[in-house]
Amino acid sequence: MGMCKPSGGVKEIFGPHKHSLSALGEPNSRVDYYDEETGELIQQRWYDSDGKAEHNRDWNHNNSDNTHEFPHDHSWDWSVSPPRQSMEPVDEKYY
Repeated sequence: MGMCKPSGGVKEIFGPHKHSLSALGEPNSRVDYYDEETGELIQQRWYDSDGKAEHNRDWNHNNSDNTHEFPHDHSWDWSVSPPRQSMEPVDEKYY
């Protein structure tokens, strides 16, 4: 799980730039979210064997305070609230 081609497949979605992906998806899959106007990759989300988000890669989003480096990652830990964790460096295992 987590590699470029998860066993559950990769789904491409196109929509408005400010859209957020669901925290629940197809088990062992990845969703790639693209801006519908520019075609730019905005975010990727990997789902675990239960269909819960386990990892995000953000390629672009609002950065008005210039504190974000792109791309960056976010892990998910469903034992805490909120489950989405703080920004992290890119994790090579998700390439």
